[in-house]
Amino acid sequence: MAEHTIWKREEAFWLGGADLFREQMHPSAQMVFPDPVGILTGEAILTALEAAPRWTEATLSYRSLAQTETTLCLAYRAVARREDAVPYEALCTSAYVFTDGSWRLLSHQQAPLG
Repeated sequence: MAEHTIWKREEAFWLGGADLFREQMHPSAQMVFPDPVGILTGEAILTALEAAPRWTEATLSYRSLAQTETTLCLAYRAVARREDAVPYEALCTSAYVFTDGSWRLLSHQQAPLG
């Protein structure tokens, strides 16, 4: 997958809803968020997304990519905004695995800044 496409996909996860995750997330995915959310896996990720307000804007900077034939690892700084809310800033990592002919999100973690 081209690097530009990888980053566009990552940004889409910030802005998209549960349907996007359902289509592009690996069934055994795990995500780590700050309290009070914590660690989520599989269907619990989709349930949490359906209940959470979505971001209206996300800027990903300080991007780093590591890739093998079957694995992609991203590291970056995110600044995300929701309507009428202060920006959320975090250092993030995401891992994708190539399986069944497509790239699937396997892991995502956020470490809030400030």
